[in-house]
Amino acid sequence: MICKECGAYNPDHATYCKVCAASLRDDAAPKSVEEEPQPTKRFSRPSWMAAEQSEPVKQVAKEAVESVEEVAEPEEPIAEPVEPKEAPVQAEEETPVPIWSPSRSRMRPEPNDIDEEEEEEEEKTQESEEETESIYNDEEALEEDDDAFEYEPTPPKRKQNKKKNNTLFTVLLIAIIVVIVGILVLGGYMLLKNQLNCGKTPDRTPDAGQTTSQTGEQSNTPVEPSATEAPALNAKTAQLQEIDDGGNDVIAITVVIPANSTVTIYFPNQPDYTFTNSEAKDLTRKVKIPAEVFYPNTPLDDPTVVFQPDITITGADGSSYKVDCPTFTRTFPKLEITVTEPVPEGDEPIMAPENNVISLSGVISDPTAEVSINGVVTVVYVGGKFMYDYKFADTATEDTVDTITITATKNNCVGDTKEVKVHAYKFIPQAMKLDVRSEGSALRADKSGKLTVTGTTLPGATLTATSDNETNVYCGSVAVDAEGNFSFQISTEDSFYGISVITLNADGTEIGAENGSTKFTVTKGFKDKDTFVKYYTGKHNYLEIPKKIELNTLLANQAQYASNEYGFRITASVVEVITIDGDTIVKMSMNKTNETVYVHNLSDKWTPGENVGAKYNVYGNFIGTYSDTGCCEFYGWFAKKP
Repeated sequence: MICKECGAYNPDHATYCKVCAASLRDDAAPKSVEEEPQPTKRFSRPSWMAAEQSEPVKQVAKEAVESVEEVAEPEEPIAEPVEPKEAPVQAEEETPVPIWSPSRSRMRPEPNDIDEEEEEEEEKTQESEEETESIYNDEEALEEDDDAFEYEPTPPKRKQNKKKNNTLFTVLLIAIIVVIVGILVLGGYMLLKNQLNCGKTPDRTPDAGQTTSQTGEQSNTPVEPSATEAPALNAKTAQLQEIDDGGNDVIAITVVIPANSTVTIYFPNQPDYTFTNSEAKDLTRKVKIPAEVFYPNTPLDDPTVVFQPDITITGADGSSYKVDCPTFTRTFPKLEITVTEPVPEGDEPIMAPENNVISLSGVISDPTAEVSINGVVTVVYVGGKFMYDYKFADTATEDTVDTITITATKNNCVGDTKEVKVHAYKFIPQAMKLDVRSEGSALRADKSGKLTVTGTTLPGATLTATSDNETNVYCGSVAVDAEGNFSFQISTEDSFYGISVITLNADGTEIGAENGSTKFTVTKGFKDKDTFVKYYTGKHNYLEIPKKIELNTLLANQAQYASNEYGFRITASVVEVITIDGDTIVKMSMNKTNETVYVHNLSDKWTPGENVGAKYNVYGNFIGTYSDTGCCEFYGWFAKKP
């Protein structure tokens, strides 16, 4: 709060001015002009002023407080302005800045920018402020300690200016260091560049092989760089350097040209480079030539090619000699042909359709390559695709096999060749499918002597079934549906017992398939053992093994004995019972000869698995050889213990 009398700064809670003791409240009644003497504007004393000067101030403040308490408040207080006396320049400030405040504390520099003296002053200032705040809490504080009213002027901000000067000096010093470093780097770069360019052609002279026409386009024709004098080198040995000139593959050749001599660099597909030294001293000349000028521009057999520039020096008298020049190597791409349709299957020829025309297509790895098929250039489309129709000659037969040769070539590339074997059209019928559904090794007729045979074949095939005993076993017609399922019925005479072999034939001519055939056995059981013996005894073909016939005889004459014309009795013991697809097969050992036989059990009453090792007389028919064992195989109708 600012005193209206002397203009001094006071705390917000103060009632009287700590300098002139004037009332700071609007409700305090001012003294009349006549009674109250005009206050003299005073300023706070610095801390270094004499202590005895504070006593008059205390007395004045005390009297002012007492006078204020005795004066009554007028109805309309009149505040007349008081003309202050002349004061120092510092008094002209409207709002003096306090020594410390929270706002100043927040605005102070970072701790890194404050030296030890500032920290000590700040601590003293904080202690002084705390004392000041404790003094001016109420009006009673004015009477206790008049020294608390003394105002400390704001110290000059010398250190802030010092910081600014330090910052400016630091920035200036850094700038000077950067400039010095830049000058050193630039000088080193220029020195290095001069060393590298020593003996080189000036940049203003176009490099050989990069002449520029009026239109701005570059050509591969070598251009003479300006001749530069250099120390004498070996006149018969050139120097070669491979350069990446802005993405261009360049070969730089340095050669010494004797006085009054001409150097010639030969190129395979472009005019040669020549330069004549008409001076009376040797010159060293460096020529930059695009590497592609040395390429052969023909199809290659090997992707890796070694090049050695051909250089000749010709003297004024017409004599010449070769200059030994180092070599450089380049690796060129290899083309690749891929046949996409039809895809060859190993080494087997590709079969032509009925019109004997094969539509061939493929892809070449480089679309810019030239593709020829059997010597005829074909069109290469986007992506490297090519197509070709190969037609067999009219004289070709179904056994004719031809070879189609596909060749891809391109300059400065390794070519590729593919050979595709093709076969003229030949009718190859589809393999016939013919499966009979059955459980076990034989189909059994029911008590009425009938059964239905089912299976699968190719749709459209024609099937016929026949029996080896046509007088007693009859086969009906075979029906085939659209999915290839077939079925037919077999009937037998009442007098027929035993086995009958059925042959099923399939004709696939109409569907372009092979003909097929299969055989299966149909059985009809005997009533009992005596019926079996009587049936074959009447034919004089009932044989006991080994009493009447041996097993070796059966194996040697299978076509005769493996039929329904003969019935056999074997005496053997059970060794093992085997079950395959619902068919029970009994492995037995002949008692006298220890020979092994296999018997298909067709009896519902014989349970050989429960009597392994038991001896039986088995009555049945001979079938042939069992699997790969070479043993005799039988159908067993009855089994009785001897």
